[in-house]
Amino acid sequence: MNEDNDLVYSFINGDDTAFEALVLKYRQAAIQFSIQFIHDYHIAEDIAQESFASIYVYKERFNFKSSFKTYLFTIVRNKSIDYIRKNNRVSLEEFEVIDENGAEDLIVKQEEKIYLKETMNRLKDEYKIAIYLIDYNDMSYSEAARIMGKSVVQIKVLIYRARKKLKLLLQEE
Repeated sequence: MNEDNDLVYSFINGDDTAFEALVLKYRQAAIQFSIQFIHDYHIAEDIAQESFASIYVYKERFNFKSSFKTYLFTIVRNKSIDYIRKNNRVSLEEFEVIDENGAEDLIVKQEEKIYLKETMNRLKDEYKIAIYLIDYNDMSYSEAARIMGKSVVQIKVLIYRARKKLKLLLQEE
């Protein structure tokens, strides 16, 4: 994250190439995170773009209290929720586990992915988001807490319950 702070500092001081580096580094992650709310790649792409535009316009708002990734994901989450409210869209679509092996492995993995997706869709939305942030995006509890607007203790309880529920659902099948 030190590299990110250096890039943000350079960007705040007028270096647009530093901002471009941040966009290149986090664009796909921002889109994938927005998809958790929106269900549509193209709309999620627009939301990610709007989020980066907002950061560019209001660069002085970044205060280094959290990582750039946490700051970005918070903006993406808020813009995604605003979009849902404005367009009356319904809840989360689940994320996908990506694996690239041989053709047979790919088919098996695709079936596992579909099964996991169907099982994950049975979880509460906040459980899905917590699992996505912590288990699939390797965020710390404190980063996930900031993004979800909860305390670290609440996130720990939430992720424990989410994993427990997911395990139970997977064992049922």
